[in-house]
Amino acid sequence: MKKTSTLLFTSFLGLFIFNGCHSGNGPKETALKFLTAVQQMNYTEAQKYATDDSRNMLQALAAFQKMMPPSAQEKYRNEHFEITDVEINGDEADVTYTSNQDTTNKTLKLKKENGRWKVFFTKDSFMPDLNEEA
Repeated sequence: MKKTSTLLFTSFLGLFIFNGCHSGNGPKETALKFLTAVQQMNYTEAQKYATDDSRNMLQALAAFQKMMPPSAQEKYRNEHFEITDVEINGDEADVTYTSNQDTTNKTLKLKKENGRWKVFFTKDSFMPDLNEEA
């Protein structure tokens, strides 16, 4: 009886751990991990959540953020994000989020790359205001 109870407990624990490990890989979790890594200026970590095509843009963002004055960097580090909506369409997803410093809705595009959700962005999608005509 003791062996059976131990085996059942171990099996349930294994299922719990297995499910817990995989539940954090959806578009919502990926977007939040990406935003948090960029906010903390941890671009090595952010690259884990970005598509291969987005790496050049991420490097440009890293260079831009390093030029920010320390006061602006500190304000950026204190930002907290909230995912407000996730729309999945096949291998692509739109993740809408706000922050405690800017309550307007912003959207991150994600797509599956090698079976994992990754943030896909370009200058146009990450900084749309730069493309508006004056």
